[in-house]
Amino acid sequence: MDHQRKVRRARLRLATLSAAVVALVAMGGVLAFGSVEESGSRSPRAEASPDRTSSAPRAPGGKKHTPATASRVRVLKPESSKNGIGTGFPHTAMGARSAAVSYWQDLSFIDDQAAERQLRTIAASPSDPVVRNGVSEVRKVREGVGLPPSGGPPNGMTVTTDVKAVLLRSLDRKGDVVQVWMVYDRYATSPEESTDDNPLRDQTDNLIVTWTKGDWKVTEQRRWVRRATGPRAYDPHSPYAFQDGWRQVADG
Repeated sequence: MDHQRKVRRARLRLATLSAAVVALVAMGGVLAFGSVEESGSRSPRAEASPDRTSSAPRAPGGKKHTPATASRVRVLKPESSKNGIGTGFPHTAMGARSAAVSYWQDLSFIDDQAAERQLRTIAASPSDPVVRNGVSEVRKVREGVGLPPSGGPPNGMTVTTDVKAVLLRSLDRKGDVVQVWMVYDRYATSPEESTDDNPLRDQTDNLIVTWTKGDWKVTEQRRWVRRATGPRAYDPHSPYAFQDGWRQVADG
């Protein structure tokens, strides 16, 4: 197979992967970095659940709040950057949310060398499984689309991730370990094709971030992965999704 055909295959694969395989591109399921344990078991993913009988919060006028009708949440910009990824977020719930969204949108999902540099920068510790697992999964994806296991994007391909909604859950009593679920779209483009005619839409994954060394860091430590839980499936027009904690992200 020549190089051009490999490029086409790679782009097609990124644009049409199922949610489960996309999780590999993003370094694995819940985690998409924070969730694959060394034993190989995955954290729970978002699944649909029956409507609850309890009443959802109501907006003025008697209408129930939904993610689409409620106020959107802000995402802060990183104060600094290193190795191609933003760093520097405040020690607050907004900071945890902002860090997870920023990391998810900046991480390289096709260049294993870039991904390793980024993961080492944002990992909770040099030995955290997130680095090893993340790089391994990127290489598996590359091989799966006919590329060498290690290398940069084929023929200038870029992958853009746009997080649209988030849900936060603290995994400890102090709020220093936070599971951040995200709903996002992903686009693959190249110099030859500046638009993606078949982007991935409404994908769901999450990161576990922990406050350490003066910033929010990504972790896959087993004790936190075991506490991770899956949310109600995201629906922008569902009062039950709002009740579960889903909030849309403000533009900009």
